[in-house]
Amino acid sequence: MPTIREFSSSAYSTAFNGVLMQVLDYLRELISFPSISSVSNVPVTDCVEQWLRQMHFETERISYQDARGVLKTSVVARRGPQSGSGLAWFGHTDVVPVDSWSYPQAGPWQADVVDGRVYGRGSCDMKGPVACMLAAVARIPAEQQHAPLWFVATADEEVGMLGARSVAAQSQLYRQIVAQSAGAIIGEPTSLRVVYSHKGGRTVQAVSRGRAAHSSTGLGQNACMALIPFLEEIRRINDELETQPQWRDERFQPPTPT
Repeated sequence: MPTIREFSSSAYSTAFNGVLMQVLDYLRELISFPSISSVSNVPVTDCVEQWLRQMHFETERISYQDARGVLKTSVVARRGPQSGSGLAWFGHTDVVPVDSWSYPQAGPWQADVVDGRVYGRGSCDMKGPVACMLAAVARIPAEQQHAPLWFVATADEEVGMLGARSVAAQSQLYRQIVAQSAGAIIGEPTSLRVVYSHKGGRTVQAVSRGRAAHSSTGLGQNACMALIPFLEEIRRINDELETQPQWRDERFQPPTPT
């Protein structure tokens, strides 16, 4: 969770504490939106877009309906010169459900600051980082900006990356990020360590079809049995990934694909 610290009363410390208070102001507002993935995130996206427009960003909305017909939207924004690689900040506005919320002093939709920590759904993942990004760019005068800045806040990160997929497929501003080879900062929590790579992931869907029949007839085909050769191959691949040196990368723990 983000930590709010107090510093000595030097000019630098005063300015830094001002940034922290601005982060907290943004964060309180963001946490107040119950933007769990099962409901629409449009209200919180409206809020983020309004802040970005106040900071003279050009904005673009990418909207879609999820599988249950709920309207979701992502915002992509840009400010600054047309040329240069620049920097892109990425975040998401949805949060996980609060069914297991156990913090006794406050509810999930309010930011409670205790002993330098902020308690509230999304304070860490990832409304806190979004608030930090907003506060950082708010301190940069647009007229002093010499390279482009992009800001991307997606929907449905917690359930299938659907917002990111729609942005990648439809956003003109996102295409600028790619075309101009912009640097990127993704605000996922990493215990304040800089993480510059990850193992990646791959999803494979296997479909096995059987035939329903009464067990006494012997005419049925068991779909589970048909999967056994596939599972044996998956086990062989898993064994190879865990034992062969070409698949190891000691930068990670564990160093093998999982």
